[in-house]
Amino acid sequence: MYQSIIIAVDGSENSYRAAAEALNLKGEHYTLLSVVSHEDSKDAVLHSEMSSTEQRKILLRDIIALYEARNMQFDIRIEHGIPKDTIIKIGNEGHFDILVIGTRGLNAFQEMVMGSVSHKVVKEVNLPVLVVK
Repeated sequence: MYQSIIIAVDGSENSYRAAAEALNLKGEHYTLLSVVSHEDSKDAVLHSEMSSTEQRKILLRDIIALYEARNMQFDIRIEHGIPKDTIIKIGNEGHFDILVIGTRGLNAFQEMVMGSVSHKVVKEVNLPVLVVK
């Protein structure tokens, strides 16, 4: 059993699968970490009356509901920045036992061209990582 599990989520189907799989780890406390990119923040300011943080909470509603339905102890942490760098920084600075992250399932060429958040996180974070496909 893990004491503290951090899950990188963005509201996508991949992050929902990661959040659901994290429940199988039977942690005592979960932190749902979502990183709002600079582009997302700018779009929120220009095209919406809601802040980027409020918009992200709406995207995370299914994941939040999953944890509430199971009466799990969890925090929601929404940060602004470059997703891969922010996840690594928070993972390395926090007192977490494991980080759980979803992957888009890119092939080698797509990953080379577009980059992969999960790939960079696995290489640079200083704690165990569970990558969920």
